[in-house]
Amino acid sequence: MLKIKNLHAAIEEREILKGVNLEIKPGEVHAIMGPNGAGKSTLSSVVAGKEEYEVTDGEILFEGENIIEDAPEERAHKGIF
Repeated sequence: MLKIKNLHAAIEEREILKGVNLEIKPGEVHAIMGPNGAGKSTLSSVVAGKEEYEVTDGEILFEGENIIEDAPEERAHKGIF
């Protein structure tokens, strides 16, 4: 359903996500936990497609399709968030 592979993302040239991997299969529920500054909000923003973040490497696959280039509206239409 959702698979994140080696995701690297930055904002204002500062790398925040450094090789995140995650796979969520249909029917599963996951919680993202960690200390302040760990990248939890950045991860959700990148998956949602917020334009202020730059994906520098990796893939976000939703139902087998890479959505990195999709606009936030397209991602929402597909059922992400």
